[in-house]
Amino acid sequence: KQVAMGAVFFNDLMNDRIKDVEFDWDRLTTTEGDSGPYVQYTAVRCRSLVRKFGKTVSMEKAKFNQPEEQKLVFSLLRFSEILENSFKQLKPNILAQYLLELCSDFSHFYHKCRILGEAEEVEASRMALVVATEKILNKGIDVLNIESPEAM
Repeated sequence: KQVAMGAVFFNDLMNDRIKDVEFDWDRLTTTEGDSGPYVQYTAVRCRSLVRKFGKTVSMEKAKFNQPEEQKLVFSLLRFSEILENSFKQLKPNILAQYLLELCSDFSHFYHKCRILGEAEEVEASRMALVVATEKILNKGIDVLNIESPEAM
Protein backbone atom coordinates (compact mmCIF):
# COMPACT_ATOMS: atom_id res chain seq x y z
CA LYS A 1 0.00 0.00 0.00
CA GLN A 2 2.86 2.40 0.87
CA VAL A 3 4.53 1.80 -2.48
CA ALA A 4 1.31 2.17 -4.48
CA MET A 5 0.30 5.38 -2.74
CA GLY A 6 3.85 6.69 -2.94
CA ALA A 7 3.91 5.97 -6.67
CA VAL A 8 0.76 7.98 -7.31
CA PHE A 9 1.75 10.90 -5.04
CA PHE A 10 5.29 11.08 -6.37
CA ASN A 11 4.12 10.97 -9.99
CA ASP A 12 1.86 13.93 -9.31
CA LEU A 13 4.49 15.89 -7.37
CA MET A 14 7.42 15.33 -9.73
CA ASN A 15 5.74 17.21 -12.56
CA ASP A 16 5.78 20.98 -12.79
CA ARG A 17 2.28 22.28 -12.15
CA ILE A 18 2.24 24.25 -15.40
CA LYS A 19 2.83 21.17 -17.55
CA ASP A 20 0.40 18.49 -18.63
CA VAL A 21 0.70 15.24 -16.70
CA GLU A 22 0.72 11.96 -18.56
CA PHE A 23 -0.48 9.06 -16.43
CA ASP A 24 1.41 5.89 -17.34
CA TRP A 25 0.84 3.11 -14.80
CA ASP A 26 3.89 1.10 -15.93
CA ARG A 27 6.25 4.07 -15.64
CA LEU A 28 4.63 5.10 -12.37
CA THR A 29 5.26 1.78 -10.60
CA THR A 30 8.73 0.87 -11.84
CA THR A 31 11.56 0.62 -9.30
CA GLU A 32 13.99 1.88 -11.92
CA GLY A 33 14.12 5.41 -13.23
CA ASP A 34 11.83 8.33 -12.54
CA SER A 35 9.29 7.04 -10.04
CA GLY A 36 8.30 7.11 -6.41
CA PRO A 37 9.01 3.39 -5.96
CA TYR A 38 12.57 4.01 -7.24
CA VAL A 39 13.10 6.59 -4.48
CA GLN A 40 11.49 4.32 -1.89
CA TYR A 41 13.55 1.35 -3.08
CA THR A 42 16.80 3.32 -2.80
CA ALA A 43 15.95 4.34 0.78
CA VAL A 44 15.14 0.70 1.60
CA ARG A 45 18.43 -0.45 0.04
CA CYS A 46 20.32 2.06 2.21
CA ARG A 47 18.45 0.88 5.31
CA SER A 48 19.33 -2.73 4.48
CA LEU A 49 23.04 -1.89 4.17
CA VAL A 50 22.97 -0.10 7.52
CA ARG A 51 21.38 -3.16 9.15
CA LYS A 52 23.99 -5.48 7.59
CA PHE A 53 26.82 -3.21 8.73
CA GLY A 54 25.48 -3.29 12.29
CA LYS A 55 27.89 -0.71 13.72
CA THR A 56 27.67 2.97 14.59
CA VAL A 57 28.66 5.18 11.69
CA SER A 58 30.61 8.42 12.06
CA MET A 59 31.44 11.09 9.49
CA GLU A 60 34.37 12.44 11.50
CA LYS A 61 37.17 10.47 9.84
CA ALA A 62 35.42 9.78 6.55
CA LYS A 63 37.54 10.21 3.41
CA PHE A 64 36.12 10.20 -0.07
CA ASN A 65 38.67 9.55 -2.81
CA GLN A 66 36.60 7.97 -5.58
CA PRO A 67 34.74 10.22 -8.06
CA GLU A 68 31.45 8.42 -7.32
CA GLU A 69 31.88 9.09 -3.60
CA GLN A 70 32.64 12.77 -4.21
CA LYS A 71 29.71 13.20 -6.57
CA LEU A 72 27.37 11.68 -3.98
CA VAL A 73 28.76 13.99 -1.28
CA PHE A 74 28.11 17.06 -3.43
CA SER A 75 24.62 15.81 -4.22
CA LEU A 76 23.88 15.32 -0.52
CA LEU A 77 25.17 18.81 0.30
CA ARG A 78 22.63 20.37 -2.08
CA PHE A 79 19.63 19.15 -0.05
CA SER A 80 19.01 22.24 2.09
CA GLU A 81 19.32 24.56 -0.91
CA ILE A 82 16.94 22.39 -2.95
CA LEU A 83 14.45 22.22 -0.09
CA GLU A 84 14.54 25.99 0.37
CA ASN A 85 14.04 26.63 -3.37
CA SER A 86 11.19 24.15 -3.51
CA PHE A 87 9.41 25.92 -0.64
CA LYS A 88 10.11 29.45 -1.89
CA GLN A 89 8.80 28.68 -5.36
CA LEU A 90 5.96 26.47 -4.08
CA LYS A 91 7.13 23.75 -6.45
CA PRO A 92 7.41 20.26 -4.93
CA ASN A 93 8.68 19.03 -8.28
CA ILE A 94 12.05 20.66 -7.51
CA LEU A 95 12.44 18.42 -4.46
CA ALA A 96 11.09 15.36 -6.27
CA GLN A 97 13.52 15.82 -9.17
CA TYR A 98 16.39 16.26 -6.71
CA LEU A 99 15.46 13.00 -4.96
CA LEU A 100 15.57 11.22 -8.32
CA GLU A 101 19.02 12.68 -9.03
CA LEU A 102 20.21 11.67 -5.57
CA CYS A 103 18.99 8.12 -6.16
CA SER A 104 20.84 8.03 -9.47
CA ASP A 105 24.05 9.30 -7.84
CA PHE A 106 23.69 6.72 -5.06
CA SER A 107 23.10 3.96 -7.60
CA HIS A 108 26.30 4.87 -9.48
CA PHE A 109 28.20 4.94 -6.18
CA TYR A 110 26.68 1.62 -5.11
CA HIS A 111 27.64 -0.12 -8.37
CA LYS A 112 31.14 1.34 -8.67
CA CYS A 113 32.29 1.30 -5.04
CA ARG A 114 32.20 -1.84 -2.93
CA ILE A 115 30.74 -0.87 0.45
CA LEU A 116 30.80 -3.87 2.76
CA GLY A 117 33.88 -6.07 2.98
CA GLU A 118 36.42 -3.35 2.26
CA ALA A 119 39.21 -2.17 4.55
CA GLU A 120 37.78 -0.85 7.82
CA GLU A 121 38.45 2.82 7.07
CA VAL A 122 37.04 2.63 3.53
CA GLU A 123 34.02 0.63 4.69
CA ALA A 124 33.28 3.14 7.47
CA SER A 125 33.58 6.10 5.07
CA ARG A 126 31.29 4.52 2.51
CA MET A 127 28.78 3.55 5.17
CA ALA A 128 28.73 7.18 6.28
CA LEU A 129 27.57 8.05 2.75
CA VAL A 130 24.92 5.33 2.89
CA VAL A 131 23.58 6.64 6.22
CA ALA A 132 23.57 10.24 4.96
CA THR A 133 21.78 9.20 1.78
CA GLU A 134 19.15 7.30 3.73
CA LYS A 135 18.52 10.28 6.01
CA ILE A 136 18.20 12.74 3.13
CA LEU A 137 15.94 10.43 1.12
CA ASN A 138 13.70 9.79 4.13
CA LYS A 139 13.53 13.51 4.92
CA GLY A 140 12.65 14.34 1.32
CA ILE A 141 10.07 11.57 1.11
CA ASP A 142 8.58 12.78 4.39
CA VAL A 143 8.39 16.39 3.17
CA LEU A 144 6.48 15.14 0.11
CA ASN A 145 4.15 13.28 2.51
CA ILE A 146 5.09 9.88 1.14
CA GLU A 147 5.69 6.89 3.40
CA SER A 148 8.90 4.93 3.22
CA PRO A 149 8.45 1.17 3.65
CA GLU A 150 10.81 -0.87 5.83
CA ALA A 151 11.35 -3.45 3.08
CA MET A 152 10.48 -3.98 -0.58
